[in-house]
Amino acid sequence: MSTSLEVDLPKRPGFGAKGRAAKIGLNSYAVTRFPTAIINQYDVTIGKGDEKRGLIKKIWFSEKVQASFGAARNTVLFDGNKLAWSVKPFPFGERLTLSVDLDEGDSRPRRTPRDNSHKVVIQKSGRVPLQVVEAFVKGQYRIDNDVLVGINFLDHLMRETPSKHYIAIKRSFFQQAGARELERGVEAWKGIFQSVRATQGGRLTINVDVATAVFWSQGTVLDTALRLLRINSPEELANKISHEGPKGPIMRDLRRMKRVSFFCKHRQRDSEVQRRSYSIEGFEQNAKEFTFELRRPNTEGGLTVTKITAFDYFLKQYNLRLKFPLLPLVKTKKKGEVFPMELAHIVEGQRYPFKLDERQTADMIKFTVQRPNVRAEQIKANVAQLDWKKDPLLKEYGMEIDTNMIKSDGRVMPVPKIAYGAGSTEPVFAPRDGKWDLRGKKFVKISGPVKGWGVMVFGHPRFCDEDTVKNFIRVFVTTYNQHGGVIETKDPPIMYADPKKAVGTNIFELYKKAGNKVNAKPQMLVFILQQKSAQPYNDIKAYCDINIGVASQCLQSKHVQQAKPQYCSNVGMKFNAKLGGATCYLDKNDHPLFGKDPSILIGADVSHASPGVVKSSFASMVGSVDLQGARFAAIANTNGYRVEVITTKNMIKFMCTLLRAFKANTGKIPMRIFYFRDGVSEGQYQHIIEQELHDMREACKVLQSDYNPKITVTICSKRHHTRFFPIDRIAQDRNGNCVPGTIVERDVTHPTEYDFYLAAHNAIQGTARPVHYHVIHDENKMPVDLFQALVYNTCYTYCRASNSVSLIPAAYYAHLASTRARAHESNTEDTMTVTTGTSGSGGRDFPPTEAPDIRPLHDGLKHAMWYV
Repeated sequence: MSTSLEVDLPKRPGFGAKGRAAKIGLNSYAVTRFPTAIINQYDVTIGKGDEKRGLIKKIWFSEKVQASFGAARNTVLFDGNKLAWSVKPFPFGERLTLSVDLDEGDSRPRRTPRDNSHKVVIQKSGRVPLQVVEAFVKGQYRIDNDVLVGINFLDHLMRETPSKHYIAIKRSFFQQAGARELERGVEAWKGIFQSVRATQGGRLTINVDVATAVFWSQGTVLDTALRLLRINSPEELANKISHEGPKGPIMRDLRRMKRVSFFCKHRQRDSEVQRRSYSIEGFEQNAKEFTFELRRPNTEGGLTVTKITAFDYFLKQYNLRLKFPLLPLVKTKKKGEVFPMELAHIVEGQRYPFKLDERQTADMIKFTVQRPNVRAEQIKANVAQLDWKKDPLLKEYGMEIDTNMIKSDGRVMPVPKIAYGAGSTEPVFAPRDGKWDLRGKKFVKISGPVKGWGVMVFGHPRFCDEDTVKNFIRVFVTTYNQHGGVIETKDPPIMYADPKKAVGTNIFELYKKAGNKVNAKPQMLVFILQQKSAQPYNDIKAYCDINIGVASQCLQSKHVQQAKPQYCSNVGMKFNAKLGGATCYLDKNDHPLFGKDPSILIGADVSHASPGVVKSSFASMVGSVDLQGARFAAIANTNGYRVEVITTKNMIKFMCTLLRAFKANTGKIPMRIFYFRDGVSEGQYQHIIEQELHDMREACKVLQSDYNPKITVTICSKRHHTRFFPIDRIAQDRNGNCVPGTIVERDVTHPTEYDFYLAAHNAIQGTARPVHYHVIHDENKMPVDLFQALVYNTCYTYCRASNSVSLIPAAYYAHLASTRARAHESNTEDTMTVTTGTSGSGGRDFPPTEAPDIRPLHDGLKHAMWYV
C-alpha cells in the first residue's frame, strides 16, 4: 500500500492476459465487516514526552490512569507511545491531567527516598475518519493523512488483544513454546505475523504469516556469556580475561550483552510479585578487586563507613560465597551498582539484535524452512490462535474477518526460449521447471582466448598439494573448452602464498609470474582458499580490483580436491562473464526490448551494516552494456550512515559512468531507461521519485544538455509476507510450490496502483517467496504483458546459474556488487565494532559525518562483471 502523499503514483494500466489462468491460494483474509462506529482519538503525553517505552507502559496500565477511563476502560487502544483510541468517549471530556506515583502502595524500605511521580496528559484530538479509509480501499479517494490515520488505527486494533498474550515485536507475536536453541546463547522462536492491508478488489485484507525471531536464551548472565563466547567453563573465562586484559577480544565481545535486562533471586525482596529488572551497561572489575564504601547506621545515630570488596559484601550481607569471584561484575546504569554474573538471570523474551554467524544462520534456516503444505497449515493454526471471532475488541468496534484464505485468479506466464551458442545441443529451447542442464551447451558469447592466468593456494600444501591443483586445472580446462571457451595456456603457474608476506605482495608475485609466462598482462588470477571467510578473500578482491585491475576467482579447496565437472561448469560461467562473455541470451522472439529503441536496464541497491556495527551504508548500481540486457557494468560507493536514498553525488557519478559504458560497448545512446530499485520500503517511494529520479535526470543533462530519455522506475521487494499456495495442478510443482512464472495481480495488490507479485524461480526448499514489483513512475508506458515479460524472461539470463532466479538480474547484480564492493573500503578488516545503541536505532549511534569514499575500481575492470 502506498504511503505517498504528494505525488500520485501511476494507476494500474490494466491486467496482464498472457499465460494460463490458475487459482492461487493466498495467506490473506478478507475483512467482511468494516468498523462503522465513531472512534475517538486522544493525544497522550507521559512525563516529558520522551520517556522509555517500558516506563510509559507501566504508567499507562497503572490503576490511576485506567480508572480514569470509566466505562470505556475495556475498549481503549494505546499505541504504546503517544496515541490512544476508544469507541466510547472518556468521562473526563476533552482533557485530563493527573500525576501517577509508581511507588504508591510500595512499603519496601529504601535507603534513599526518591520521587517516582509522573505527569500524564490525555487530550482529545478528534475522530478517526474510517469512512475515508473505506473510500480509499474502493478506489474512490486518493491517499492522504486521514487515510494513514485510519489505517494506523486499524493496525493497532488488530494488535491490541494478541499483544496482551504474546511478546509483541511490531506486527509479530511470539511465545517461547517450540523454541529452537541456536549456538552462542540465543534461540529461535516461531510466532504469528499479522498486518492490515488495503487491497485490489475494493476491500481490506489481513495478511497472516509465520514469523521467526531470535531471542537471548534464559539462564544466568554467566551461562549465556559462556555460550556467546564459546568458552567451556567460568574458570577458563576468568583466565582468558586475566590474560587479555579489560580491552581484549573477550571483553569486546561481551559488549554484545549491553542493554540486556536481568533480574536477581538472591535477596528476600526478589521473591515478591513485583520483581525488579536491571539493564546491563557493561562489565566491571572482578568481585575480589571491586571495592566500595559500605555505610551502616551505628548505635550513636551516625553512620559507620567500611571499605569492603564485592565478594565480602555478598558473603556478609546474604551469606553467599560467590563460586566465581574472579569473573567481571555486571555494571548497571546506576553508578556503583554491580551484580555477579552468576546471580543475574536474563529476563525472558529479549530480542537478539545482531547478525547471526554462519552456523547460527544454517540452524535458523533448518528451523524456518517449511514446505508449502506445512506452512499453510501453520498459517491456519495461527489464524485459529488469533481467534478473531472471540476477540473482545474486534467485537466492540464491529470488525469481522473471514477465516478462509483468499483464492485469487492468477496466471502462469509463458516460459521464454533461451539461446546458447552455435554448436550447442539444442541451442534455442524453452526450459522446463525453471532449470536446465549445462551439458552440451556452449556459452552464447565467449570471452577472448585465455592466455595469461595463474593459480595461488592460500594454505599449506598438505591441504591442497600440487598434483591436486594440476588435476583440477586439467578438468577445468576440458570443461571450459566444452562450453566453447578457449584456454590456450594449459599449464598456468601454480604458487603457494607465503604466510609471512602481505596478501598483496603474494598476489603481485603471481601476477608477475603469470604475465612473464605469456609476455602480457594476465587476464585472470585464481586463488584456492581453505574455507569461506572474510579474510584473505576481501584483501584478494581489493588488491585485484583496485591495484592491478585483473579479474579474480576464488575457489574452496574441498571443491578443488573433488574437481567435479558440474562445479567446473559453474566456475566456467563466472570465468567467462568476468572476462567479457555471456552465458545465454533470451531468444529474440521472447525479448521485449528486441528491435525497439536502445534501452538500458539499471539496477540499484542500498545496503546497511548489521545492527550494532559502525559501518557506512553502501549504494551500488549496475547498468546493462549490451542490447540484450545480459551483461552489466557495476559501480558502488559508501552512502552515508543509514541513508536509504542514493545521494546526489553518487547518483550523478553512477549514472554518468553506466550510460557512458553502454555507449562505449554498443555505440548507441539509450533512449529508454528501466530502473529497478531494490531495498526500499513503501514509506520511501516518495523520496525515490523526488530525489533519485530527479538526480537521474540531472545526470542525463550532465552528459548532454538535451538528453531526455524516458524513464520507468520499479521498486522490487522481497521483504513482505505474501505467499502463494497454488490450488490448480498446472501451477504446482511436485513440492506443492508454485511453478516459475506464477503471477498475481489481484486481491493482495494495491487498490489502484501498478504492482504485481511474481514467483520467477523454482524453490528448492521451503515455500517460494514471490517478488513484489511496484511501478512508481512510468514514462515508457510499455504494455502490461510486455513489461511483465521483461521482468520474468530476463530472470532466465542470470550469468552464473542454469536456472531462472527469483529477482530480476539487474537488481540481483546490484546486490552482489554492493556486497563485493565492501572489500574496497579503506579498511577491509572483518571487525565487529559494536555501538553503544540498540539495534536499528536509526542513526542515533552512528557518526554524523559523511562516510569516506571507497577506493576506486581499476580502469581495466570498469566495464567488466568483476562482482560475479
